Amino acid sequence: MPTHVSDGPDLSHFVQHRQLDAYEQGMARQTYAYGVDLRRSRWLASPSLGNPLVRAVDRAWPTLAGHLMQESFLPADRVGGSATELLAEVSVLMKLLRAPLPTLRLVRPEQRGRWPLVTPLGATRGGAIWLALDAEALLALEPSARAFVIGSGLGHLHCDHGVYFTAHLLAGRREANFGTQAVRSLLSPWTGVLAFSADRAGLLCCGSLERAIAVIEDPPVPVGVGAAESEPPWWPRMASTQERVRALQEFARSTVFARLSAVRARKRDQARGEALAEAPSVAGEAPANEPPAFHVPEDAWSLARVDARLTARLRLL
Repeated sequence: MPTHVSDGPDLSHFVQHRQLDAYEQGMARQTYAYGVDLRRSRWLASPSLGNPLVRAVDRAWPTLAGHLMQESFLPADRVGGSATELLAEVSVLMKLLRAPLPTLRLVRPEQRGRWPLVTPLGATRGGAIWLALDAEALLALEPSARAFVIGSGLGHLHCDHGVYFTAHLLAGRREANFGTQAVRSLLSPWTGVLAFSADRAGLLCCGSLERAIAVIEDPPVPVGVGAAESEPPWWPRMASTQERVRALQEFARSTVFARLSAVRARKRDQARGEALAEAPSVAGEAPANEPPAFHVPEDAWSLARVDARLTARLRLL
């Protein structure tokens, strides 16, 4: 008896991969993000609770995206040169965080200074997510500072913050209407906690607490742009610099950061050992005996303890 063969494509394998990716991204996000921030993002994505608040943003997104491509971002066929190296660096950091793959947009040269160095944008969860980059300004930064800035942007997208930034951007543009203005007003009290998750992602990417604090206290800006203009007028209001620094110092004591630091130390030691093995020996020169730094301190804090201290200090439920 003949076996029936479907003429349509079998999408089950693709769907399974998508579901697995979403699960892995969610698990990776829970290893570093601030718990209060994640709960609010889940609430926003709830069909019966949060989605009615952001439908105005979803409806405006296609028009906004078209205008941004015409006004602010380069078309794909004009991306090349040194920007290609930057995109490769973004890919490495994205894999480190296990963040979702965003659509990368590069700011047009004439728009430099009107956008932050990294801008996360998007619709609600499951929709489009964009990461807008000022490539020239980013490439001018020291590598660890650049890793922190890009990692923070990826952290925002990983924690579903794109809709917050899009709502605020819409409210400051001609596409704004009563709905988007109302959404911005409703979301403004929530944006105070966005930076905590993003700062943690940036620290994991750059690996240096000192460099991360330096970037928070003195945000890099493009050449010729004043410090007061480092963020556009529509940018969401974040937590204070002092609170962000204190929160990041506490996260640096966590087992999450300690484990990643140990992995990096092990890789550096292995690379150093391979280099010494390949280098010609020098008479009378003994190899340096440095104590290994591959362990996680016994007094490292759990992520729950870090979150609890921050929540108590912010007086949040």
